[in-house]
Amino acid sequence: MDGVVQEIGKKLIRGAWVLRPKNLKPVAVVHFVGGIFVGAAPQLTYRLFLERLSEKGVLVIATPYASGFDHFFIADEVQFKYDRCLRSLHDTVQDLPSFGIGHSLGSVIHLLIGSRYAVQRCGNVYMSFNNKDASMAVPLFSPIFLPMAQGLGPILSQIASSPTIRLGTEMTLKNLENLSPPIMKQVMPLLEQLVPLYTDLANGRENFSPKPEETRRLIKSYYGISRNLLIKFKDDTIDETPVLAQVLSSEAAISSVLDMSIRSLPGDHVLPLQQALPDVPPGMVDAVNRSGEFWANLTAGTPLETVAKDVSSSLGVDSTALRANISKEFDLLVDTIADWMVKNAGTRLLKP
Repeated sequence: MDGVVQEIGKKLIRGAWVLRPKNLKPVAVVHFVGGIFVGAAPQLTYRLFLERLSEKGVLVIATPYASGFDHFFIADEVQFKYDRCLRSLHDTVQDLPSFGIGHSLGSVIHLLIGSRYAVQRCGNVYMSFNNKDASMAVPLFSPIFLPMAQGLGPILSQIASSPTIRLGTEMTLKNLENLSPPIMKQVMPLLEQLVPLYTDLANGRENFSPKPEETRRLIKSYYGISRNLLIKFKDDTIDETPVLAQVLSSEAAISSVLDMSIRSLPGDHVLPLQQALPDVPPGMVDAVNRSGEFWANLTAGTPLETVAKDVSSSLGVDSTALRANISKEFDLLVDTIADWMVKNAGTRLLKP
């Protein structure tokens, strides 16, 4: 297994996936947080995006998280993992400029981090910001799905509360990990996060915490990163970048020293998720293709749908050929972010 999955998979440091530039001395550090569902395994779902960043001399620290309704908890968790990992890499990253990059929900998480912690960053990059109510952000949370989740409530509650069933589930997952090739082991966090999420749905939870209006209030009052790059994709139907730009530029405490750039790039909401999974044994391809179709149907309308389809279509295909087909839009995205970081790498955080 070649490429970034092998490289990054060897470097799970204190709960965070670390990708170092190959044959290059790092010129910057990035804390990356992915979107809902896909953020549980960023070393897979954002594989090529992270690899391309590393080719620019960036040392990437990607902090995974399990999807849930409590955004405060997620923000605290990923920042804790990042800080702990950073301390382990002190000799490597000391004095390097640092940036935050978030995609979709990852953008919201970075905004909460910047509003709740005194992080020292040269800047943050926000791709496809959206901060909608749960029912609008992901079709999975819509009223159409909710009755189904509530109908599964007794089963999910048993899984969550019964030590015997929970132990059996954990043993099954562990056995699956032991029998699977390394690539499948890294897929497991994508699956493991679904049961607690469905349990919350079954118990009637419908709103994120904090709610969108509370998130905006926190950003207005406390967000402390002056330099920000906001990226909106032209075919992204759920993007709310203009809302974020308005909050930062005219309503926030940081507004007086704000250095904000906004770029509109070709592509859609899932452009950063373009990937080419490594080859797996031929005997597994049919089975994984069938499971990929199942997950694509289950996650229809969410960012994970594209990942599931890519898993299904990519396995068994030569990875070199897939790499050659990476779109110009994808390259433009990475170049735009890298160029912006270079311009801001030598500057320090401005205080309001």
